[in-house]
Amino acid sequence: MNKQVFEQYDIIVIGAGPAGLMTAIESFQPNKKILILEKKFKPALKLRIAGKGRCNITNDANFKEFISHFGKNGRFLKYAFSEFFNTDLLEYFNKLGISFKLERGNRYFPKSDDANEIAEVLIKKINSLKIKIKTDSDVKEIIKNENDDFVLTIKNSEGILTLIAKNVVIATGGKSYPGTGSDGSGYKLATQLGHKITPIIPALVPIETQGNIAQKLQGLTLKNVNVEVRCENKKIDEEFGEMIFTDSGVSGPIILSLSKTIVKLLIKGNTVNIIIDLKPALDHNTLDKRLIREIKNNNKKIFKSLLKSLLPSSLIPVFIEILGISQNKKLSEINSEDRKKLRLLLKDFSFEVKDYKLFNKAIVTSGGISIKEINPQTMESRIVKNLFFAGEVIDIDADTGGYNIQAAFSTGWVAGQYLKK
Repeated sequence: MNKQVFEQYDIIVIGAGPAGLMTAIESFQPNKKILILEKKFKPALKLRIAGKGRCNITNDANFKEFISHFGKNGRFLKYAFSEFFNTDLLEYFNKLGISFKLERGNRYFPKSDDANEIAEVLIKKINSLKIKIKTDSDVKEIIKNENDDFVLTIKNSEGILTLIAKNVVIATGGKSYPGTGSDGSGYKLATQLGHKITPIIPALVPIETQGNIAQKLQGLTLKNVNVEVRCENKKIDEEFGEMIFTDSGVSGPIILSLSKTIVKLLIKGNTVNIIIDLKPALDHNTLDKRLIREIKNNNKKIFKSLLKSLLPSSLIPVFIEILGISQNKKLSEINSEDRKKLRLLLKDFSFEVKDYKLFNKAIVTSGGISIKEINPQTMESRIVKNLFFAGEVIDIDADTGGYNIQAAFSTGWVAGQYLKK
């Protein structure tokens, strides 16, 4: 079908994720004609799988701490968060009929544990306002005409459509989980209009390690451990908390938070190591005293029994293999060198990084539309009038914990409020 159709709108929002839906809702005025374009067959596909399908919608951290999780670009969000922050977002959804619960790590989830609930109430609100959503609609090109309006070329089941808009909002997401529609297309549209893209890399992404030890430990979760990133024997970054071993490496909250640092180092060709401190509450001296005490008090037992008091069961055979100490060796026969090897391994369980997973496994994208080219108080482009950005397409990304979704909603809210005027 090659039918060409011309339609005119006051506002076209490209992308029906949290940022795009929020922008459309907040920009609504009865006299304004608004359209949302969504590439996939259904709105908010990525939102529906957020937080393993539970949707960690925001975090209870205070303003300063919240901003800090975005790194140096967090300053861009100060205005947006001052206008629409975590308590505002929770209240917003409370009014739409959703209740939340606070879990460890100060993370908020809907009481239903169902991310679909968040998506559906937003779509219900969109429908109540009679804002139109065109799904399966791929924006191929965007230019400005002689009247200073935007001209969008769309390909969908109707054929090729030409849409005209006074205002356009690019809220297409980044490049993470491309199967949900977040495939990097927003960057192409922005460059067509003259914007610069800060180079993108996958962030909050699992890490692959050398050797087969991670595979042997697949499924093991370690809590209250400290993980350090080292490059050329120099500590670059560290996080304390929870991690998990996978079939090819490591993942979990603290690994995901460290992944952007790791990816950047690997891209530069560096050798990177992950160091796990299994006993971070004990310094070397205190740990050695504990080992001496346990060996002395249980000297008739075997080495494996000592490891049982120190490690999860699945780690024991791995430690025995690495240490080269027989599991049946009597504790009375454990010498100072054996004890030193064990202590060092407990404090310095090391893995060389092999690689990182690609965008299809990344939770968010690092990089995107340069924040220098966006007004943080309106989300309007500084170089193209009436062009706006919201959400992950902007060069802002944070640690795992609800920060990124809050940023999507907050930037969408700010853009919508300005467009409402």
